[in-house]
Amino acid sequence: MGSIDAPSASHGAEPGQDDVVEAAWQRLLHREGMDFRLVRAAHAEPLLRQLHPSSSHQDLHFSRCTGEWSWDVPFVMHLPGGRYLVVGPSRSQIVGEADTAEEAVALVVGGLPSGCGPAIVRRREELDRLDTVPPDQIPGDDERRSE
Repeated sequence: MGSIDAPSASHGAEPGQDDVVEAAWQRLLHREGMDFRLVRAAHAEPLLRQLHPSSSHQDLHFSRCTGEWSWDVPFVMHLPGGRYLVVGPSRSQIVGEADTAEEAVALVVGGLPSGCGPAIVRRREELDRLDTVPPDQIPGDDERRSE
């Protein structure tokens, strides 16, 4: 999937992580046909709010990068009767079922990869590279946010 174009807080600059991620959240929070209880519950959770969200067929996905999907975070699917199924990172890995949006969000948070931090405004290859760099050698937020 392509990156999302979002206006930056500073005119003429590349969009920053906060701008791109929040723009994606705002689109989901205002999209017709969304499960707003689920999107609001996920957006209220600070650990998920820093990730890049998307929705497909009412499933709610999260990514650690904005240029494409990282596919290393659990996501939420809908079950009959208003219940939820949290799976992932792959569809064959069942994390658990939930009766409420808040319970589903808690299951996603419990399945986040170790060291999961804010989504970076880059592609998955860059995320993979950063994941293999020792913590004391990882570029600061300003360096990671710029292309």
